[in-house]
Amino acid sequence: MATHTWQYEAMFLLNAGYASGSWDAAKAEVEHILHRANAEILHLRKWDERRLAYPIKGNKRGVYVLAFFRGDSSKTAGIERDVQLSENILRVLVLRADHLALKDVENMTPQQPIVDEHDYHSGFSGRRGGHRRAPRPPAAAPIPAPASASAPQPVVEAGESLPAQ
Repeated sequence: MATHTWQYEAMFLLNAGYASGSWDAAKAEVEHILHRANAEILHLRKWDERRLAYPIKGNKRGVYVLAFFRGDSSKTAGIERDVQLSENILRVLVLRADHLALKDVENMTPQQPIVDEHDYHSGFSGRRGGHRRAPRPPAAAPIPAPASASAPQPVVEAGESLPAQ
């Protein structure tokens, strides 16, 4: 079976306590996983530390590590398997990135969060049904009847015909 060598972009999500405590050990673990897949690392750096949208394996915060590497297409599944076996790496996303040049990769910076983290999660109490719901909009006013509907209609008695209009 023929394999192709492509350029890939991988975003690793690491346990914040582990990555912040010893960045060199966290970096070495990511490099080890990539070397096991015979990948040539082009660029590897800490991207950002953020609060997670939901807990992953009991972690509320995570450190993102961005890696660009060149490797065989058949080895990406091995990278994902090694991440699942790791206790310190929570998730990984591997994408093909042939369209990116190395100078573009080195100039990339993380986007700042648009919403303040405290405002985003302020309505959650942590209990079932604890979400605050937005108030409902006021009920719409009844739609007025058209003017022609308010004109009196002729009353027709049994046996009479309708007047011509």
